[in-house]
Amino acid sequence: MRHRGGKGVTEWYLDKASAKNLDIEMLLVKRYQDIFKENQEIIDALLSNSNLSKIHLGFVPDGFKQKKHRILIVGRETRGWGEKRKDLEKYDQSSVYQLMSLSKSWVIRNLERSDSVNKKGKCFFNFFRKVSQENPNASILWANIFCVSYKKSNPSKIDTKSVFANIKKISESLLKAQIEILQPNIIIFASGLDNQAIIARRDYFKDGLKPSGKSAVSGLDKKYLEQFYFSGNYDEDILCYRTVHPSSRTEYSVIALKELRKILKSKTIN
Repeated sequence: MRHRGGKGVTEWYLDKASAKNLDIEMLLVKRYQDIFKENQEIIDALLSNSNLSKIHLGFVPDGFKQKKHRILIVGRETRGWGEKRKDLEKYDQSSVYQLMSLSKSWVIRNLERSDSVNKKGKCFFNFFRKVSQENPNASILWANIFCVSYKKSNPSKIDTKSVFANIKKISESLLKAQIEILQPNIIIFASGLDNQAIIARRDYFKDGLKPSGKSAVSGLDKKYLEQFYFSGNYDEDILCYRTVHPSSRTEYSVIALKELRKILKSKTIN
């Protein structure tokens, strides 16, 4: 890492040699900060919209480097994320740390819970907890297709197309930053059958998607559990699964989630 100073301002940038030795968390912080800085006008507008939640940022779990496997679980959006945080009055370089800390503490609290009540809003984290418990050799990571929610719901419902386009732009950059820096070997898209989330995922990764996926389980329609791969600027192709949202209670949805958990255990047992 090198620095350039001028007029009392120090800017940090990364070259390939130093990036290899830099702490993973600092790499992610730096990338998030760059995304915020490059899109300051957009993220300021998102923050000023009272119908939108705070921006969700993924984090680096403790013990990340010691785990052999890395599973990234991608939801759709986290409803009402950070709305009670009145101290987040602006999005700047320091707010990146606050937002990462918020998601980390949230996950830690939910992993420590012993209940598995299928209350609205709890199902995703119940699934997250089960995957974490069943895969001790894996570091479980968290991201979203959309980095904010709209009126505690899907941001695609917003009535201004340009705002939704900006949400997608920031969301794509943040999600790709997590993938490129944390390098998961398995990604689970658990955003359900929502058409806008599927379109967004395909738009984000249109240059890295391999040919159409297939059903991950024989006899189960791939709309419930699909397997495919990402290629691109990664050391190797990333194995991906798209499945229903964990809150879905239909017969085939329940089967799909159970089968996916079995698959994950088989992939991370060693």
